[in-house]
Amino acid sequence: MKLLFVIPEYPPHSGGGIATFYRHFLPELAKQGHQVHAVVGSALSSAFPAYKETERLTIEALDLDAIARNLKRFDCYQALPELQRHLAAAWTAWEQTKGGQGYDLIETSDWGLLFVPWIVSSQGPPTVVQLSASIGQIDFYDPDSDRQLQGNLVRLIESNLLALADELQTYSQDNAAAWQTLIQRDVQYIAPALPSHEKTQPSDSSERGLVVGRIQYWKGPTVLCEAIAKLGDSAPIVDWIGRDTLYPKTQTSMSAYLEKTYPQSWPSNVRPLGTFSPSETQQHQSVAAFSVIPSLWDVFNFTCAEAMAQGQVVLCSHGAGAARLITNGVNGFTFPAGDSEALAQRLSRVTSLSTQEKERISLAARKTIQEQLSPQKTAMQRIEAYEKLLQKGRHPQRPSNWLLKAVSPDIPLARPLAFLDGLPLKALSQYVIKRSLKKTMGFVS
Repeated sequence: MKLLFVIPEYPPHSGGGIATFYRHFLPELAKQGHQVHAVVGSALSSAFPAYKETERLTIEALDLDAIARNLKRFDCYQALPELQRHLAAAWTAWEQTKGGQGYDLIETSDWGLLFVPWIVSSQGPPTVVQLSASIGQIDFYDPDSDRQLQGNLVRLIESNLLALADELQTYSQDNAAAWQTLIQRDVQYIAPALPSHEKTQPSDSSERGLVVGRIQYWKGPTVLCEAIAKLGDSAPIVDWIGRDTLYPKTQTSMSAYLEKTYPQSWPSNVRPLGTFSPSETQQHQSVAAFSVIPSLWDVFNFTCAEAMAQGQVVLCSHGAGAARLITNGVNGFTFPAGDSEALAQRLSRVTSLSTQEKERISLAARKTIQEQLSPQKTAMQRIEAYEKLLQKGRHPQRPSNWLLKAVSPDIPLARPLAFLDGLPLKALSQYVIKRSLKKTMGFVS
């Protein structure tokens, strides 16, 4: 098959769960004889030169200049600049690939609304939408009150259009169930791929635990800080690798909020280390005493599976889809999402494990990854799903004209900021003055 992937990220130019998923999946597809071309980018991405990763796998960046030109075709969303840019990027990908002309099948992502053109168009090959964590979902679990209008509108677009997709897939059983309930459509679950490597033999082992992920509310740093505080003097030290993010409720960095709210935990016992390269992060994983995934919500969380593949003892919240890989006490430990008391109990249990118990859990964790996330096995399952979709063809129901107009390019508006005419001049002037002062003082960019 000749396959086109329109995806928001792919290493080494970007990282994250979506990049990890495709990094292990696309090369295996090419290895099995399929011609794979990926257009990589989003409203937030950077440019990079096209390259051929293997003879059958080529990677091309989304045209950022074309995105800029397409912004004017979505002038109606100037009040929501992020939504405007996401739609411009999605349609840029559509135009850059000529609507998928010459490909047997398209796979795209729910993140960044990249799926929009492929669903609303009546032309083109069948399309799979991979549900990895949409921007509407992320906003729902980590809302920003200043962007409530955009969050609500994005979720309406996502739920209405994804219900009409040719096929929906996800690598998380929990995410499949969530979307099936939300849009009353079948969502196919296929496990992700993770290659099995020989266990890294660390030169120096550590007594500290490790979290790998953004310092972000829904990644669970507050839960970990609360659990550490409950343990008092017996609490272990846990390193946190990942970039800091804005905490919308306080308009400060998440790290600053944690330091102020949990001074007994952050950054004394839970220590932010910043970001590292994938190889450096893997080295940290190999020497850590244990790994923690405290997420309140996560579609999957590849750091859990990666730690298990390294033979780490893992403590994973039920909020992360990867928790389904774990049988509590056998190949790792689980705890209810948001339950700091349960996490504290698991931390006490893990730090008291004997060498023999750690080795038993380590071997079981590695075996789980080898058996359940085999790249060859999961690639064959996805190829079979693609073949079934090609036989079935496009989804028979098309979007309504109203929905089509709402997400399609249009002619530039003569007065794109005319929506401001509906706002009280006094309130608008006061807001502009306050924003100008903040910018002058360096609080906003």
